[in-house]
Amino acid sequence: MKQKRGWIWLTSGILLAILAGLLTFQLVNELTANTKLTEPGSIPTVAVLVATQKIEAYTLIENGSVAVREIPANIVPEDYISAIEDATGKMTVELITPGQTILKHHLVDPTDPESPVLYHMDPDKVLIAIPAEALLGQVGLLTVGARIDIAYSSELTQLAASGSLDRNAARTTFLGLQNLEIKGLLRSKASKESPALFQPDAILLAVSPQDALVIKYLIDSGAPMDIFLRAPSNEALMPVAPVNQQFLIDYFQLKAEGTGKTANYTARNGLTVSRNQDAPDNQRETGSPGR
Repeated sequence: MKQKRGWIWLTSGILLAILAGLLTFQLVNELTANTKLTEPGSIPTVAVLVATQKIEAYTLIENGSVAVREIPANIVPEDYISAIEDATGKMTVELITPGQTILKHHLVDPTDPESPVLYHMDPDKVLIAIPAEALLGQVGLLTVGARIDIAYSSELTQLAASGSLDRNAARTTFLGLQNLEIKGLLRSKASKESPALFQPDAILLAVSPQDALVIKYLIDSGAPMDIFLRAPSNEALMPVAPVNQQFLIDYFQLKAEGTGKTANYTARNGLTVSRNQDAPDNQRETGSPGR
C-alpha cells in the first residue's frame, strides 16, 4: 500500500514538473516575442506623407513642404497619402502642423471642375461673378484655373468743348482686362442635369477692387462681352488697340466710294463701311460689315 502511494506521489510530482516546465516555456516565448516587437524595425510600417513645415490653410502643397516617412502601420489612419505626387498641387483646407500626417480629407483639388471655386486668392483681390453668356462658356471650353481676356463693345461718348456730353456715340470694341484666372464656374441646379459639356451660368474671377468696378459698370451698361481663352503658358500683357470704324478703314486700307456727307469704303474682301464725313473721327457713326 505504501509503495503504491509512493508511485502516485512520484507520478504526480513528475506531471507537475512537466506542467511547470511547459508554462515556463510558454511564458519565456511570449516575453521574447514582446521584446522583439519593441525593437526598432520589428513592427510593420507604412510610408505616409507628413508635413516638414507649417502649412497654412488654403495653401498649395509644394515639394519642399512635405516628405514621406515610415510610421507603424497600427497607428496609420485609413485615408493616408503615401506619395508626394498625390498631394503636390493640391490645396489644404485647414492648418497642417510640422510632422503631422497629411490625410486625403485635408486636401482639395483647386482645378477640379466639380469644385465650385479655386480656394487660393491674393489678399488684395476680390471675387466677382460675371455672366457666362460668351460663346466659349456655352460650348464648354472654360475650366477652373484657365486664363482669359475679356473684350467689350460699347457706344463711347465724350465731352464736347462746352463741357456737355456729346450724344454722338461711336461703337468701340476694346480689350477690357487681360490675363484673368478663372476661380470658379457656377451653374444652377437645373443645368447640372444636362449631360456632357460643362456649361456654367457664371464665371468667378479674382480681380482688384478697381477692376471689379470697371466690370460692374460695363455689365450694368449692357455692353456686349466676349471671352478669349489664353494658351496655358501665356500670362503676358499684350498691347492691342481698340477697334472702331476708323480703325477698320485704316486696317483694311478701305477706299472711299461716293461723295457728300456719307462715303462708302470697300475692301477686296467685300467689307463695306459707311462714314459720316462731317463728324470727328471718334464720333462718326459706325457702319456694318458687308458680305
